[in-house]
Amino acid sequence: MAINRSLLMFQTVEDLLGPGRTPLRIPDFQRPYSWTPQHARQLVTDIASARERRPEQPYVMGTMILLQRPGEDHFEVVDGQQRLLTLHMLRTLLRDGRLRDLASGTTPIHRVYQGLARLVEKMQDKAGSLRFLDSRAQVLRIVTDDEDEAFQFFDSQNFRGKALRPHDLLKASHLREMVATPAAEQRAVVEQWESAEENDLDRLFGTYLARIHWWSRNLPAHAFTAEDLDLFKGVSRSTPRLPATEYHRAAKTVLPGVQQWAHPDADERAARDLRRARHQLDAPLSAGRSFFDFATFMLEEMERFENLLFRRDTEMGDPDPDLEIFRVGARFRFNRELYIAAALYFTNKYSEDDLHEIRPRLFRWAFGPRLAYERLGWKSTDNFARGLATAREGLAAFNLFARMRDSLDPAQLALENLPIPPTVRSTSEDDKTLQALLEEIR
Repeated sequence: MAINRSLLMFQTVEDLLGPGRTPLRIPDFQRPYSWTPQHARQLVTDIASARERRPEQPYVMGTMILLQRPGEDHFEVVDGQQRLLTLHMLRTLLRDGRLRDLASGTTPIHRVYQGLARLVEKMQDKAGSLRFLDSRAQVLRIVTDDEDEAFQFFDSQNFRGKALRPHDLLKASHLREMVATPAAEQRAVVEQWESAEENDLDRLFGTYLARIHWWSRNLPAHAFTAEDLDLFKGVSRSTPRLPATEYHRAAKTVLPGVQQWAHPDADERAARDLRRARHQLDAPLSAGRSFFDFATFMLEEMERFENLLFRRDTEMGDPDPDLEIFRVGARFRFNRELYIAAALYFTNKYSEDDLHEIRPRLFRWAFGPRLAYERLGWKSTDNFARGLATAREGLAAFNLFARMRDSLDPAQLALENLPIPPTVRSTSEDDKTLQALLEEIR
């Protein structure tokens, strides 16, 4: 199973969308249309520029990756759906057609259609533009009958072009593991994933989960990129069936059912602990549906703690105005990220039963480094998290993440009486306020 060489060719827009074409379908689990009017306008501008410069020459717009499953008479669009749908709308408008369902509305595809309609209305030579689009604008069509291979091409195309965010590639990887799952379930998973904000997913994987992984193993943290995807790919269909992987496969399969049987009436807090047991940060993920459940739960945890940790009381939930500067202030960004990452890891292992008591100590540990430097940068933060601080800085050489990874009992963490710098290195009034707050915590 490989690329179908007989179908590997450049195709004009007319070949792709005109009469006699092979039917194209966009799978239910694909990302919804997300181009903006600016993207579409740039496509039109590029085509017009190519027509003006070399009207008789082909204009290649990129690659389209298609999947043809055995026995099917249509192609599934793996990569290229945004361009394909935009070309369909543009071609329809140039032929004086209308797509009435798109004439009003506010979704991305509605806005793009309406923007294209305004552009086409201003064109002086619509017939010439249509001829060039149909006969000279081309894409390179790649067809494979192997789903894994199709997505490998998809990944490599996006590595070389405008890079997708790492979490987009994780989504594609884990959807591949759901090939035998009913389409309705795949669609539900994607809708759930797409309901999350892009920046929230970036923050979850890049700011918290990847750093927890590295710091707990005494490794330096860095920007989470496509080269780090293996951290979250987990145990998949292709993973060798060895004792360790079989253990994790069995745990992911059996534990939810056992929990439901043993705790049918769990309250909200107990239910969260049951989900934490299924989604342990120290354990390998299970590829496919389990990954999406993991991501959904950890997003909920992240969003809760980004607010909960800066409240007067973890039970009552009233914001504390005295802590607001530490929750949102740019000066305390790295400390805030340390604090939330530590709380995520702590509660994932030990529950949040003792969070009210442990929270001030986590705060003291995470915000202490702010006092040690006039300017707290990323390198100093990373070194502190890995336990590389020095007595000269007034900080303990203490890797809390590694300590948590190696301890099943939170009492072994020894967070009491960790030192903080005795003096403030900066002249910031906020730092002086912080020092007074930290000195109250033991």
